[in-house]
Amino acid sequence: MFCKCGGPAAAARLLVSSRIMDHEWKPPTTTPLWRNPGFTLMWASVAASGFGDRIIMSAALILLGAMAAETDAGRVSFNAATQFWFFLPYLVLSFTAGWLADKLPRKWILLTCDELRAVVLCVALFGIFGLVGDPVLPADQRWLVYGVLLLVGSLAATFNPTRNATVPQIVAQRQLQAANALIIGLGVVASMVGAVAATFFMDASRGETIETGLIIAICFYAVSGSFFAFLKPHDAPREARTDRSLRQAVRYLRGHGRHLRLIVVFTAVWGSAMVVYNAALTFGHLHFGLVGDGLFKHYQFIAATIGGGMLLGAGVISLIGTQRESTIVLKVALIGSAVCMALFTLVPYRPVHFASGLLIGVFGNMAIINVLSLLQVLSPNYIRGRVMGLTNIVSTVGTVAINGVIWQLPNADHWMPAAVLGNAGLLLLLGVAGLVLNLRSGPMPNRMANALWRLTRLFCFAWHTLRVHGKHHLPADGPVLIVSNHTTAMDPFLIQSSSPRLVRWLMLTSYRIRIAEPLWRAIDPICLEHDKQTGIAEPGIKQVRQIVRELKHGDAVGVFPEGHLQYDNRELKPFQDGAAVMARLAKCPIVPCWIDGTVLSRSMLMHVLWPTRSTVTFGPPFTPDPGMSVEELTAEVRKRMIALSGSEQFTVNSGQAETPNGIG
Repeated sequence: MFCKCGGPAAAARLLVSSRIMDHEWKPPTTTPLWRNPGFTLMWASVAASGFGDRIIMSAALILLGAMAAETDAGRVSFNAATQFWFFLPYLVLSFTAGWLADKLPRKWILLTCDELRAVVLCVALFGIFGLVGDPVLPADQRWLVYGVLLLVGSLAATFNPTRNATVPQIVAQRQLQAANALIIGLGVVASMVGAVAATFFMDASRGETIETGLIIAICFYAVSGSFFAFLKPHDAPREARTDRSLRQAVRYLRGHGRHLRLIVVFTAVWGSAMVVYNAALTFGHLHFGLVGDGLFKHYQFIAATIGGGMLLGAGVISLIGTQRESTIVLKVALIGSAVCMALFTLVPYRPVHFASGLLIGVFGNMAIINVLSLLQVLSPNYIRGRVMGLTNIVSTVGTVAINGVIWQLPNADHWMPAAVLGNAGLLLLLGVAGLVLNLRSGPMPNRMANALWRLTRLFCFAWHTLRVHGKHHLPADGPVLIVSNHTTAMDPFLIQSSSPRLVRWLMLTSYRIRIAEPLWRAIDPICLEHDKQTGIAEPGIKQVRQIVRELKHGDAVGVFPEGHLQYDNRELKPFQDGAAVMARLAKCPIVPCWIDGTVLSRSMLMHVLWPTRSTVTFGPPFTPDPGMSVEELTAEVRKRMIALSGSEQFTVNSGQAETPNGIG
């Protein structure tokens, strides 16, 4: 189902909060990924290795006789056996490999692992296997295939934790999620190409074609390893790398429940991947009656389809491009994977079978990339290798156990539909339970507000690529008046997504429709009485006193002193005095705010649905000087807001503007 790119995991209590830890060390470069030579070398090597891995797995299936097996149990058992022996070394070597990655130069570990994989295949091909005629090995020689898989898997178990620990050393932290998505996606592309290519130059009945495939794999490993000689990862500060003991790593993980929950989630995803991977071979025969070379080709194409879905999933994560609220994306991905696994099992119709396989890859890789990125960000560089090693160990326990059971299970094909549905149920439970828990938690005053806040943040950061500057200027508690320019209907959502506090907005009572009462109770807007004939708020001291009263309760209140949206051009309109009056009476600080990058349109629907690159910038808070007049304070707010725009030449309308509520 999913590519083993850095390990696996899944969980019970699910997940990590969306607040990502800031560490003392960050890679100094912010070069765009496509111009980053270290990143180019990394993805190119991963792609070459992925191609080689797929060729080896395909050759192993033919050598063991999986395509020529007379019973269903034989087919799926051989497939499970190849996975069992390949991933078994992860149980022993992953944590040691992580320790080595924290102790030795990582690029030389990566180079050595790939070059040794090429050496192992050379010895196997030219010193052990004599591939002529029928490539299927006698039963008493199958251990040779398992031995080669064990050696190659041992090197992969050393390679993966080191690679995952190296990625944050070659890209900036804010690029990490996109970098992981691209590395995994390109690795999947190479694996997918390898699966399809194997059907053209490898024949299940001709030994010489298997020999050709293994020679190609040797070449790809040799080239892949050579790339790392030119890699120049940024090293961590020396003082952060003093203690490298395994005991220190265990202590670190015991004190960080977030890491452990993520590792458990990844384990569940990868375990389900193994079940689907084996079941794909079973369903080719059960659903469509395929055998021999026809079954081999079907299996390779369904594997390529799932790989294509993984590529799409990597693209989705890359487009989202944010780690904020990524746990929601993770849980939605778990639910999507579960639903598609059920369709993959229950519907014996080829279009549905391939479509559900594609979506399994999409959702599965979204989950994998999210967990991997969160673990990389949450783990300091000096211990990251060991964290990745532990991730591989825990996830591989499930992988090896599942493949071992399938390998030795009598009539294994008979049980595969139930196994896939059982794992789908587990992922569904984890996804739904985690989503509910995540949406109910947060800094807002009630559960509904937390759910709305998290969903709004996900939409704003993912769809509108929101960037926030000066967030530290927002007071953590106490009364504050947030004063902003008004560009689109999305402005309140952008500001609320940027703030960990509930921002209360002004709203006419006529808009408080009853059907949405749960929403109003959650966000608690300040409702203003209005003239029923004109439909606008009645100006006057009554309205001001109402808002001042809420400020004195310690709330954060947001206002737009322009009073009108900038429909036709980005022209800062004259300010009304209401904000200055409220701040003076409440004796509360004012935080100026500037919104930029939103869409210019008269359509409210376009304001919401048109993708943008929006920015919210908060300025330093200031408390009104008691000696300032209302007009002087209004002018000061305007001056500070324009300063946040970065341009003193900002266009200003000189006319007197009216505001719908008379307050601003």
